[in-house]
Amino acid sequence: MALPALEVGFWMSVFFGTSWLLFCMVYTLILFSDLMADIINPIELCERVNRYRWPEYITHLCLFLMLLVRGQYLVSLINLPVLAHDGNQLTNNQHLLDNTTIFVQLPKEKRIAELKLIFFLVSFFIYLICFLTSILKK
Repeated sequence: MALPALEVGFWMSVFFGTSWLLFCMVYTLILFSDLMADIINPIELCERVNRYRWPEYITHLCLFLMLLVRGQYLVSLINLPVLAHDGNQLTNNQHLLDNTTIFVQLPKEKRIAELKLIFFLVSFFIYLICFLTSILKK
């Protein structure tokens, strides 16, 4: 029995979205390492990292909503803490890095980026397992 194209398209979009989020976190961590090694200056770092903040938040929210609408409630629930953290940063206007205080914020921001990278990597494999499970059920 063939897997419906809609389900394959759904999981492919989830994989691509998660890959984008992984790219954002890896890129952010590389930029933080470059700042610590004095390869880039704080202004350039903040411009580059801040450029990807909104697309990251929007992509993660869209993935969450797609999973929720598709009936993947447990996986959606797993995404909720990271979405809550991002929403908290947005509502408190702490989502953008400030080049005048980046060296004070750097350990905290680097730790957050590392945790998000781990979360998105684990999420990618969870989505892969869900995809394979849905294929085997058909």
